[in-house]
Amino acid sequence: MIRKKPLLHITMTGAAFLLATGCVKTNCPLPDNIDQHVQQMQIKSDTRSSDLKRNSWSMGSLCANRITFKEGKRTWTFLLVWNTSHPQGSFWYLPHDNEESAFDAAVYAVKRYGGGFLAVESNGQRHMSGKDPNRNFKKDSLYSKTICSIINTYKPEHLPYLALHTNAEGHHKNGGSGTVSMKKHSRNVISFPAGEIKSGHQEGLEDEDTLIYLAGKKVSKEKVKIFTALGLNVKFEKVSQRSNDNSMSNCIVLHKGHENYINIETEHGDLSTHKKMIDKVMKILGERSI
Repeated sequence: MIRKKPLLHITMTGAAFLLATGCVKTNCPLPDNIDQHVQQMQIKSDTRSSDLKRNSWSMGSLCANRITFKEGKRTWTFLLVWNTSHPQGSFWYLPHDNEESAFDAAVYAVKRYGGGFLAVESNGQRHMSGKDPNRNFKKDSLYSKTICSIINTYKPEHLPYLALHTNAEGHHKNGGSGTVSMKKHSRNVISFPAGEIKSGHQEGLEDEDTLIYLAGKKVSKEKVKIFTALGLNVKFEKVSQRSNDNSMSNCIVLHKGHENYINIETEHGDLSTHKKMIDKVMKILGERSI
């Protein structure tokens, strides 16, 4: 039997407030174990991100904090968002600041199922000072330790590490503009379609850009079947020391001692499909809406 972590003890009195131009709560007290490792930056009406402005009227019981820490010469900045009514639950990592609908999907997930998410802020760009945030999970690095510590504060032990991404339409080798597609596979990343795969703009669950990433040292066909049975396309990444690309999935498999990782991806802007996939994954995990 896996023991769940106790609920977070966070006092909300006085410190959180509603921005004058929206109903999003900001600047809530951080849990002690997070507060010790990051610096909290005050979010004001004129320092909100475009993501917060876009979602400010729909975030309900969610609270958004801006946090930062230095790693060498690089300063990392994030939005840490969690459901103040249900802080323990599924927790999502969003590494790319140019994937707007992934942020919107995370708001939906945390409002409906509790928990929270951590979103990299990099001025709306995919990279931060030339670095891909999802290629910075080196073994025992400050980045890896800090991100995983934040996730583990909110995520019960039995739940997987979760990520949300979006993709450009189609694969560039097939006339598209992206680098991920169910119609492409490699020696280390194998495609398992749930059914017919379509090319084109936002073709829903059948779109070549709509998929679940799983990871492990060996392909788990049993795990794949669970997802494809619900109509979810799967790409399974076989992880090894030789193929390690310092992504979150590789870090979890190689350095965290387990293979409990799920990444949900859709085409840029396809929020409705992202929501459907989140609901299906939560069903698989046994998580009920709050």
